[in-house]
Amino acid sequence: MEYTGENIKVIPWKDSILDTIRERPGMYLGRKSLTALWYFLHGWQMARWRMGREDPPELPQHFADWVGYRLHMESDRSGFWYLAILESVRDEEIAVDRFYDLRDECFKRQPRLVARIRDDRREYRIGRMDAQGNIAWVTELLPKSLEIIVYTNDPGFFLRCDPEESFFNNGRFFSALSAWHQFEPDRFDIEDATTWDRLVEENARYKRNLAKRRARRQKKLGSP
Repeated sequence: MEYTGENIKVIPWKDSILDTIRERPGMYLGRKSLTALWYFLHGWQMARWRMGREDPPELPQHFADWVGYRLHMESDRSGFWYLAILESVRDEEIAVDRFYDLRDECFKRQPRLVARIRDDRREYRIGRMDAQGNIAWVTELLPKSLEIIVYTNDPGFFLRCDPEESFFNNGRFFSALSAWHQFEPDRFDIEDATTWDRLVEENARYKRNLAKRRARRQKKLGSP
């Protein structure tokens, strides 16, 4: 609703509330703060849900994965993208600017195909828990359209498949090949050998660092 009057200035409404906040964050957040923006956004989404609105989300589904990718993190901090950004940018005001930069990049990103799943290598074993809490090992098929893609030269990769194929990890970011537990190199036909070689090198460093962390943890647990 718009109110008109001599002493009232109407602010044009953009496609997203985030675009409006970007222009005058203090008006909506009280102060320019990424933490305040995070809580405002959740309150905004809750209000729309309570009103029965089914508008698209303000951010892409895997925006937190994008943040983890661009900030060179091993995870997206369990979806809490504001904590991931603040870990890299300690100042709340500067973190707001970094958030909008990452949001802009996410909407403009262009995928680069690295590898495609081989049709004859889509089977994998996975443990499924039944109602009694018992683990049963079953054989399943990965999506026929599954691809490994990157957007920049940052470490890590994303999995992508057609939306029609149900796959929990569709669109998800992984910091290294071995971080995706179903990864096996001979399952894929390589499309971009240079980027694939980079991912393999990154994965070797990831496994070395993982082994070091495990050794330190075991040493700590075994110390008096």
